[in-house]
Formats: sequence, structure tokens, C-alpha cells
Amino acid sequence: AAFSNRESVDSYTISESPSFGFLQQSPSILYSSFGGNEFEAKLPFLPEDTIEKQASEKPLSKSRLFQESCHLNLQFSGEGLGIQGCNLTQTIFNGVNVMAGIELLSTPCIIKEAGWASLLVLACFAVVCCYTGILMRRCLESEDGILSYPDIGEAAYGRFGRFLIALYVELYSYCVEFIILEGDNLTRLFPGTAFDWAGIRADSVHFFGILTGLIVLPTVWLRDLRILSYLSAGGVLAPILVSLSVFVAGTTDGIRFHQTSPFIRWGGIPFAIGVHGFSYSAHSDYPNIYQSWLIKQNSTRHRHHDLQLICLLCTAIYGSVAAMGYLMFGQRTLSQITLNLPRHTFSSKLALWTTVINTLTKYALFLNPLAKSLEELLPVGTWNEFLFSILIRTGLVVSTVCVAYLHSFCHFLAVILPSLCFLKISKKKATNFQVILCITIAGLGIVSAALGTYSSVSRILQNY
Repeated sequence: AAFSNRESVDSYTISESPSFGFLQQSPSILYSSFGGNEFEAKLPFLPEDTIEKQASEKPLSKSRLFQESCHLNLQFSGEGLGIQGCNLTQTIFNGVNVMAGIELLSTPCIIKEAGWASLLVLACFAVVCCYTGILMRRCLESEDGILSYPDIGEAAYGRFGRFLIALYVELYSYCVEFIILEGDNLTRLFPGTAFDWAGIRADSVHFFGILTGLIVLPTVWLRDLRILSYLSAGGVLAPILVSLSVFVAGTTDGIRFHQTSPFIRWGGIPFAIGVHGFSYSAHSDYPNIYQSWLIKQNSTRHRHHDLQLICLLCTAIYGSVAAMGYLMFGQRTLSQITLNLPRHTFSSKLALWTTVINTLTKYALFLNPLAKSLEELLPVGTWNEFLFSILIRTGLVVSTVCVAYLHSFCHFLAVILPSLCFLKISKKKATNFQVILCITIAGLGIVSAALGTYSSVSRILQNY
């Protein structure tokens, strides 16, 4: 599971993408081919005898430990790949690529539903997720051999903790959102499209959602995702392009920024909590980014600054698009700001196609860690493992298409689990203030999950 978790970042982050020389990338250490050799995912990230030996020797630094574990796995695979870590700039670039995602398009609608106070909810989640990211870092540094998010879960709650985190609820939820997003945006690009054959009918939104599933299915079958990393590496540019497109539409297309809203609409606060809780849920991948950053560092000085800057930049991007979008369209704001933009302008088409292409390339990268985790559950020596892998991955794609139109998700495990794991791992070492703060954050996550679920279910019932 350690390999699966790291792939959620290494496969598509800028520093690990090939042939972007100006950022000093290196090949991903997780190379595997569609039908060729690959790392044995069922091996522990560090062999048992190595960990036991380290227990009786002088503890290694986290940077040294991570480098040695990578070296062991490279020896096993026979691949002669070198490893270069990320400097601070690359780490921030990778973090923004992970966290500034598709929820950016929904932020103007949140102001419509909850008022300007929804921006305070956004800032609150930014602070909470920044702190839980720091907690995850402290968990990584608490013991030798803890190198990934699932490792944190296992160190805290044994195999159950690893299994719970290895479910990758947040990444699966992203894939569901990708299907919904593609259905809406492709309908905007090709209005009036529908499917009607042999008595089977589907409107444009559902048709494009199913079509998206068929398009991404072959990419999910791939084991070597470095091909997609060429395109998805530009994912960090997508929110910037969308932000610029919204700004250009507001200043040059005769729309202007003139709409107003009350400071708070209490009825929309649960909705704001649900969506903004999703905005930072990908921060659970921070352990992987942090480990990559450690490889280049001789010390852990300034180790908090990367996460603080990542959260600050993401909050600035979310807040600016939310404010611009609502000031442009007011109560006419739709669920995604791209659906409001003028259909025939260049800026609108740029925003729509940027979103469509970015989503198609990232789907497999987000689903792959979950598929790997499920494949690891297959007994060793299973007959025709390749066929079972195809069936597992196909089933996951089909499930995301079905769930996209049947259910709504809550995304608060990324807030709750780091706090609970930190309390369990640190035990009596945690200060009273840390204990109170962690319990408060976990409680906030549970309450937010309940409110977000209530808002989603109530909206579904209103539509039927």
C-alpha cells in the first residue's frame, strides 16, 4: 500500500514527470509497464529484517531512511533509476497541483448559497488542513519506517488503520466528481447531444458521463502512467487558466463585477461546509510530497513553510475565483462557473477545454492507488493476475459512473484521521493543548460530515 499511496502523487506531480528539464525532474521511482516488469507491491516498503536491524542501531534520519528504502526497492526491480528530491519551489508547485482542483469551479456557487461568510469557512478549512498536515509530518518523524499515509494508519491502529486509509475515499470521490464535471462541461460544449438507440435513452449529461467512463477506461488499465504525466503535469496551470478566463470574461465580455450578496445565508452554511471540506481533502497526499522534499534536504529547517504556502496559495485561488464569479453572475451563478461563461468567447472555450482535458488525464492517476490497494488483496500466486487486475479496474470505473448520478460524498476523513492517528502515535508525548486541538478538529470533521451529508441528501430529495 505504500507504493499505491505514493503513486497518487509521483505519477503526476511536476517534479516526477519526465522531460521537464527546467524544473530538474527525475524519472518516477515507481516505474511499471502495462504488461512488463513491475515492483512487487505486496512487499513491505522496508524489509522486516532491515527494520528490526535499525531498531537496535542508531536511528537514521528520515531523509537517509527514505533514500535507503528507495534504494532497496530499486535493487529488487532491477531498474537503474536515480532519485532526485524536490526543492522548496517544486514542493509548493506539486502541492498546488494536488489541492487546487475541480472544486475551484464550484466556489462562486457557494457564495450564492451561503453569502460572503462562506469565504470564512474556506479560510477555516485552510487553517485546519494546514495543521493536520503538520500532524501527519510529526507522525512520519515519530518512528523509523513510517514513510507514507497508510504507514501512519498502521502505526496508530494496526492493520485496520492501514486498510481504512488504503480505501482512498478521497481519491475515489475525486473520480466520481470527474465524471460529473465532464458530463456538465461537455454538455456545455455540445448542447443538445443525446443518446437514443434500441429503446435506451440518455440525456446529454448522462451520455457524456458514460462516454467519459469509456474514454478513461483504457488509461486505467495502464500500469505505466508516465505517458499521462506529460499532460497532467500541467494540472497546476489549469486553475490559473480558469482564474484568468473568469477575469477576462468579467472585464472584456461586457459582464462586469457588479452583483451583490448578503454577508451570510444560514441555510447555505451546511452546503458551504460540504464543498469546502472537499476543497482541501487531497492534502492527505502531503506525506508523499514531504518525503520527496526531504530527499534534497540536509535538515528539516523551514519544514512548515511549504505546507503553509501551499494552503495560502490555494486559498487565494479559491477565494479570487469565488468572488469574481459571484460578482459577475450573482443569483444566476450555476453549480460550475464554466457553465455561466459566454458560450462563444475564446476565454470561455479555453476554460472549458482546459477543465475537460485536465480531468481526463488525471482520472487514472487518482484511481490507480485504490486499484493497486485492491490488487494487493489478491492471494499470492492467483491464477491470471493480469485478468483480475483488468476486472478490478473496470469495476472501479463502472462504479464511479454509477455513483456519480446516485449518491453524494462527504470528504472529511482527511481532517479526522490525521488528528486521531497523531493522538494514538504520540500518546503521552502530546501536550494538553495538542490533545484539545486534535479532539476539536476531529469533532469539527464529524459535525461537518453530518452537515454536508444532510445538505447533499436534502438537495437530492428536492430534485426528485
